Amino acid sequence: MPEHRPDLCVKVRDRIDKWNKYWTINRSLYYEWMDFILGDQWREDESKLFERYNKIPLVVNKLGVLANHLAGDQMQNTPNLQIQPSENVPAEVANVRAALIKHINLNSDAKDVYQTAFWQSIIGGYSAWAMNTKFRSDKSFDKDIDRMSFTDPNRCYWDLTAKHKCKVDGRYAGYLSRVSRDMFRDQYGEDIERQIGAVAVTEDSTMAFADDDSITQIDDFERKPEKAMIYKISFGERGTVIDSDEYKKLKREKINKKTYLLYQNEPVTVLDKREVMKYKVTHRQIAGDFILDETDFPSEWLPVIFLDQKSYYSKSGQQITRSFFKDAKDAQKYLNYLMTQSAYILKVSRFDQFMAPRKAVSNPDTQQMWRDPSVVRGALVYDETQSGAKPEQLRPPELSASLSNEYQRTLSDIQTSTGMYNAQLGAEDEQASGKATDARTQRGTKNTYVPFNSLNYAIATDGEITNQMIPNVYDTHQQLVLPMPESEAQKVEINKPLDPYGMMIQNDMTTGEYDIRLKPGPSYEGEKDLARQSLQSIIENDRTGQAFTLLADLYAENLPLDNNIEIRNRLRTIVPPEVIEAGKTGKSLPKKQDQPSPEQIQAQLQQAALKLQEKEAQMEFNFKMKELKLKEGELQLKSLQTHQDMTMELEKLEVDREKAAAELQETILRYRGEQERINADMEMQHSDHLVNLITHHMTLKNKEGIANARSKSTA
Repeated sequence: MPEHRPDLCVKVRDRIDKWNKYWTINRSLYYEWMDFILGDQWREDESKLFERYNKIPLVVNKLGVLANHLAGDQMQNTPNLQIQPSENVPAEVANVRAALIKHINLNSDAKDVYQTAFWQSIIGGYSAWAMNTKFRSDKSFDKDIDRMSFTDPNRCYWDLTAKHKCKVDGRYAGYLSRVSRDMFRDQYGEDIERQIGAVAVTEDSTMAFADDDSITQIDDFERKPEKAMIYKISFGERGTVIDSDEYKKLKREKINKKTYLLYQNEPVTVLDKREVMKYKVTHRQIAGDFILDETDFPSEWLPVIFLDQKSYYSKSGQQITRSFFKDAKDAQKYLNYLMTQSAYILKVSRFDQFMAPRKAVSNPDTQQMWRDPSVVRGALVYDETQSGAKPEQLRPPELSASLSNEYQRTLSDIQTSTGMYNAQLGAEDEQASGKATDARTQRGTKNTYVPFNSLNYAIATDGEITNQMIPNVYDTHQQLVLPMPESEAQKVEINKPLDPYGMMIQNDMTTGEYDIRLKPGPSYEGEKDLARQSLQSIIENDRTGQAFTLLADLYAENLPLDNNIEIRNRLRTIVPPEVIEAGKTGKSLPKKQDQPSPEQIQAQLQQAALKLQEKEAQMEFNFKMKELKLKEGELQLKSLQTHQDMTMELEKLEVDREKAAAELQETILRYRGEQERINADMEMQHSDHLVNLITHHMTLKNKEGIANARSKSTA
């Protein structure tokens, strides 16, 4: 319900006015650069001056083409958000959280927002986007994290004291949007709409917040600090840190007259605690002197992200933004001057083809032939003169060689100013070698890395805010389609209760500590070309003929194609899976072992059977332990029996636990005994084999001795 609060609304408008006055220089530069790159590159006074001298001001916009090329490179940029969980977060939950963040930050809508912001920042010097939440559909109560771009980032404002590069750590931030009075009246009523009258712009204000046709609606985010406690509890090898809200949610149970805290159904104690500063963000929608809506925003950072291309600070502390094309502006203007001057020279050049004495074309018939030089004749006659003079053909007008040289030099200046050479733009340099082309590509990559790095930094900040919002936005049991690691998108359930008491949750998105890092993917075709050349060199120099089989998938990824998914998938099928795994882990492939004998195979099968029995016994033991824990938890939660009954039950459970442990120990001893028997049998078989060999050898010796004796007696 809208609330009339003029004091707070005036305070917010004063914030906006303060920011607009501070940002006046950058706002003017932004519009100037947008007009120069995307509009007319001549000032009005310059155009009038040229027209006075009958010159046509021409524009050969090279910077617009370079801006398109940078934007195209950004579309191929694949930033990879990496989520680093704390050691106490299960691997499965960490994978689901990583997939959820990647799904939110790199979906198609988010990419469009990043693309718009990048385009504005490289031309105008800066841009912005905002984050918010929205219902998944008109028939759903589940929300998703959403973001919006701005056709004009100057509709945003921030706190002047913000230190973060993206200005998310200030005291306030927000953005303005225009709404027609008809739409505003339909949503909030005619009475409130009538009270928001048109206000003229005063000398102290930079804009009006309402006029006869529309109303400016303000989305203001205020960030206030609050003192809070954090606790280190005895969960995990190094302990786990939780905040005061999580601490309050912990259940307390008495076990043997001692009170324990239960964290993830495990008894824990508090190891340490300290006071920290937390931040609460309040979102208000304002129009005129009315607060239309006021809610808590689910993050500690402000959700209006400033994207800075590359700014600097003046001596007075004023932030000055820079367009990526600032250093090439004069070269572009000079190029326009050269083209204008060249066109003027061609315009004022004569179209006569011959210079002739008057008497040489004095005859009326001859004059008729020479008046129209476009008519082709078999012969062009002229009148003979007493002096013998005759018409001389004039050379066609030529541009000065200096203008052509200046034109080429200016093109070179634009390339060196932006770091974007012909090789990066797809043109071949006939005078440059392959190494020189690669060197230029690498130099250009380093220069164009600056705007890409600024965008990646802002996307990482976006990921941090997303990570803060997830526990409050995705806090219910729901099913999502997420891009899981090393697989296609699949259905995943989050916050799924596993027991009636809600003590065990599958894929719990409301707990756990995570750090967000961003690793940019391949951003430039030049880098992909160099990678492909390196792979090609390895394949060509391979004498075994197996290199392509081992590198086929990597080679396909660096092909100069926009859509090579099918090619990559096909080539990946010829690479052995163990090679792909070795490439990820860095571990060498296992060596092939000699073929085992039948006796060794039999022994290995017996050992595997014993291990399976041991594993089954261990699983049965674990199952019994979980069953006993559940029974113990039920007994503790119900607390309906007397202390003596509980003690007897606990003793009974302890006896059962000891019995299960004894059964496990008996199984282990049986396994070890069976293992010793197998080893003894193998040793006995080996001994019998040796005895047979020795016996056979002795028999042969005896037979040989008898034969010798008979031969001697016969002799």
